[in-house]
Amino acid sequence: MLRDVARPGGTLLYQQEQQDQGFWYLLAGVIGLYHSLNNGKEVLVRVYQGEGWFGFTGLFGKSRYHCHARVMQEARLCHIVPHHPPTFLQHYPAFRQYLLEQMANSLADAEHRMTWIARHRSRERVLSSLWYLTQYFPGYDWTWREVAEFAGCETETALRFSKELRQASILDDSQRRLHVLHPVQLLALLDNSIIAPQQ
Repeated sequence: MLRDVARPGGTLLYQQEQQDQGFWYLLAGVIGLYHSLNNGKEVLVRVYQGEGWFGFTGLFGKSRYHCHARVMQEARLCHIVPHHPPTFLQHYPAFRQYLLEQMANSLADAEHRMTWIARHRSRERVLSSLWYLTQYFPGYDWTWREVAEFAGCETETALRFSKELRQASILDDSQRRLHVLHPVQLLALLDNSIIAPQQ
């Protein structure tokens, strides 16, 4: 039922709309959940790092994965495939309750993101996404495309604001990766206190 795996960056663990085939525990690395839209555009919905469970909604009913999971940075994982999910959940009631609480948190986060995208202009979404991703996931080399996906806009839109950040010396241009040199100054550029997606 339990299988340890290691996967390099860029690997797909499962695809959107694929029939549920177990769930995962992340031991180390970075995993991104992406949702593909009908026009082919991908949206970065959630990022996992360190230790945590994901891909477990199928335990609670016959469902397909609502996103695809991609390894963003080399990952060590455990893949759990219960033979009979209802029996598995009956045998582990505390774990079942824990997963239900995680699902409730994920739902609250999804609702928060929907209102966040609806309430804020693309500038605030891009700047707060840049701050959030680089502060909470500092070991990953973020790109403007990924920041834009997380902010719910086009890459070109996100790049428009990079000039403003460079002029304010907030970005460190001496590094190839997207590095925020002065996160406090980045926050000061936002009209109000930062309202970033929570995970």
